[in-house]
Amino acid sequence: MDPQEDKAPEPEKGRLTHLFSYGAFHFIDDGFADSIYLLLPFIALELGLSFSQVGLLKGVSSAAMSLFQVPVGLLAERWGELTVIAAGNLGLISGFILVSRAYSFPFILLALLAAKATGAGQHSLCASLLSRVFETSGRRAAIGTYNFSGDLGKVCLPFALAIMINLWGWRKAVLTLSLTAIVFVAILWNTARKNTPPALRPVSRGKLNLNGKSWGIRDTKSFTALLTIGVIDSSTRGALLTFLPFLLIQKGITTSQVGYALTLLFAGGAAGKLACGFLAEGLGIVPMVWGTEIFTCAGILSLLWAPTSVIWVLLPVVGFMLNGTSSVLYATVAEIISSTARSRGYGLYYAITLGSSAVAPMVFGLITDGFGLIVTMIAVASIVLATLPLSRFLSQPAASSPSMPQ
Repeated sequence: MDPQEDKAPEPEKGRLTHLFSYGAFHFIDDGFADSIYLLLPFIALELGLSFSQVGLLKGVSSAAMSLFQVPVGLLAERWGELTVIAAGNLGLISGFILVSRAYSFPFILLALLAAKATGAGQHSLCASLLSRVFETSGRRAAIGTYNFSGDLGKVCLPFALAIMINLWGWRKAVLTLSLTAIVFVAILWNTARKNTPPALRPVSRGKLNLNGKSWGIRDTKSFTALLTIGVIDSSTRGALLTFLPFLLIQKGITTSQVGYALTLLFAGGAAGKLACGFLAEGLGIVPMVWGTEIFTCAGILSLLWAPTSVIWVLLPVVGFMLNGTSSVLYATVAEIISSTARSRGYGLYYAITLGSSAVAPMVFGLITDGFGLIVTMIAVASIVLATLPLSRFLSQPAASSPSMPQ
């Protein structure tokens, strides 16, 4: 393979502008998507839901994101990533407006499904764009910064929502936040559209250089290992975030305080995604995966037996480790996928990992109904360690072109 044939043109100017634009989309997307963790206890209390039904709400919404990753990635090849990203943001927010007006379990389930399906392409498409903008250098730092912006949204929007819930109730709070966000997405899309250079516009199907491979995967072994680690990491995060609010309530934290507790967790996660992206540039993939996953396991277990006063200190630490791994993994995808095929390559990766995060809450919801929250949390912490032996396959992704950082 000629490395030069696979190298996508890189814009020399405006890299920080692009990073800001797509980071802002990510801020809104992740802020809304993870607000569901704050809303689940209120919805469960109002509708009298079981843990299995709570797991189903989260699982179905994640499944929608998983199933639509690849179709959205293929759609972006025709319409352009920016158009699909903006439309997805608007669709996600509109789904939350429907949630605020839903008064039955099936209606809320359908509203969440619609929200997550339309917003499915956010992560894969933005990661694809940024991996091309930062093709020659700084990719992990850029992806880490992009991930940080999403986690910043997870801190700010649920925190704002928690304040509004305490003032007006959860339904009016969700509606108010959603209507405000629609205005910002429209402004952001118009700004980003004016600054998109030809190198980041749609690549016609005939010009895609896939080197004979329909998904542009250079190294099947490395991609399989990366995908498996991503599945375990996403399953852990999805299950923990779904049932952590109920554990906090069980340990004496009031329902009105859960939003602030999650804010601390998400703040730690934001710091973890930013810091681990930069640390991976110097320390490498394997040490970062080992460090974050071992401490994630220890952190989850510590939440079970720590007194309530200590939990407030532990939450940002657990969030740091829980989310830090993803910055390392997302950037590594770009080293294994051909540059011109990354919309579909990232779509495939996110489809499978998000699929696992859809199944995990439903499975652990059944375990929780049968055996209790403590057993669920121990099981969630234990599966994290399965990533350690797999990480050795990521140390040197094969067939990386010279243009990519090693």
